[in-house]
Amino acid sequence: MNQDSLRPEILRERLPRSAFTKIVHHVPVLGSTNSYARELAKGGEPEGSLVITEKQTSGRGRLGRTWQSPSGVSLLFSVLFRPPFSVDRVFLLTMLTSVSLVDAIGEVAGLQALIKWPNDIYCNGRKVAGILTEFSADSTDIDYAIVGVGLNVNWDVQGRPELEHIATSLMKEAGRPVSRVALLSTILDGLERDYKRLLRGEDEPIRDRWNRSSMVIGREVLIGPGGAGKRATATGIDRNGALLIEEENGRAGSVVCGDVQVLFPSLPGNHG
Repeated sequence: MNQDSLRPEILRERLPRSAFTKIVHHVPVLGSTNSYARELAKGGEPEGSLVITEKQTSGRGRLGRTWQSPSGVSLLFSVLFRPPFSVDRVFLLTMLTSVSLVDAIGEVAGLQALIKWPNDIYCNGRKVAGILTEFSADSTDIDYAIVGVGLNVNWDVQGRPELEHIATSLMKEAGRPVSRVALLSTILDGLERDYKRLLRGEDEPIRDRWNRSSMVIGREVLIGPGGAGKRATATGIDRNGALLIEEENGRAGSVVCGDVQVLFPSLPGNHG
C-alpha cells in the first residue's frame, strides 16, 4: 500500500481515538469536499465526519473563487462540525483550523506559515492553503458547519506559470516532498484538541496563537476589492473573529468580511 495513502484505515492507525477518524469518506474524485459534506450533514451525519478527495473538479474558495487542486499532491478535505454556539461565533472554526494548519506545517514540514485574515495560509509571501467555512443555521444557532481545507503539499507550482508568483507548495518551500498522511494526521490531532478547548470556553489562548501567527496584525492594509478600499492598520481580531483596524484618522473600527491586502513598505504598490 502507498505509504502516503490517505485511506481511512491508515488515518485510524495514526489517530485511533480521534473523533475525526471514526467516519471517513475517502472519494478519489469529487466536485467539492464541502458540497459532499453538506449533503451528508443534511442527512444527519454526525459531528466529526471527515471527507477527503485526491482531486477536486469544482473546488471553491471564499467569495466564489476557484481553488486549483491537481490530483494526488494536495490535502483536500472537509470536517463536519455541529458546534453548540451561535452564528456570530462561526469564525472561531476558521480560526482554530488556521492555527492547526500553521502548527502542523511547522511540525511536519519545518516551515513557518502565517495566517492572512480571514482564511488563507501563506509561506514566504505566497499562498499555500485556503480555508472555506460554510454553515446552516436558524435565526441564532448553528445546525452544522463545514470547514474545508485545500493545502498545496507536493504540487510542482513551476508547471503553472500563471500561479507560481502568487501560490506555492510545502514541497517547493521545504525543498523536499512532505508526507501528506503525516501532515493530515497532525492537523486533525491539533484541530480536535483545540476544538475541545473551544467547547470549554477556552478560546482566548487560541486567539492569541492566531494573532502571533498573523501576517496582517500590526501591518498597513488596504480593505476592499482590488486594493480600491480604505487604508488602515490591522490591530487584532475580536472575540468573534472580526478584523480590528485603526483608520488613518485614528478612528478604531472592525471588518467582518471583505478583501484585505497587506502593504509592504519596501515594495511599490501593494501585495497579498
